[in-house]
Amino acid sequence: MIEALKLIAQTPEDLTVMSSLMQDATVKVGDMAWQADEQLFALVGNRFRWEKKGWFRRPKGERVRSGVHFAGISSAQLSGIDLGAKDTVLELLDMEAHDTGVGATIILNFAGGGAVRLSCEVVDATLTDLTTPWEAKARPRHAD
Repeated sequence: MIEALKLIAQTPEDLTVMSSLMQDATVKVGDMAWQADEQLFALVGNRFRWEKKGWFRRPKGERVRSGVHFAGISSAQLSGIDLGAKDTVLELLDMEAHDTGVGATIILNFAGGGAVRLSCEVVDATLTDLTTPWEAKARPRHAD
């Protein structure tokens, strides 16, 4: 039986752990949403399962559909991302949180320079695996 991952981040340090698990997730622009009335920003993407051990059975690794939502978001700003290009696939590099002294800023950095900047009072994020994992086409590679 496959155990689904579910994590909660309530500090910048917690978000660093969540970020390491979401590194190299592929996300369609159309699968990101900010609901201003509910102060919620959410995305769904295909997460590479970096925590998975035993590469003999699936040497290319596994991916799983995962959702991340951030609560208490007062504003969301995009940079280098075209909201009209709903089928464009972005690759998440990392998620970082910074204490501003009067709240926090969360930044989602994507390959190619795209970014989402979220403003909030405190970090309140949840990562949940939504599907059964499947074999990845390839392991993500990074330049040295």
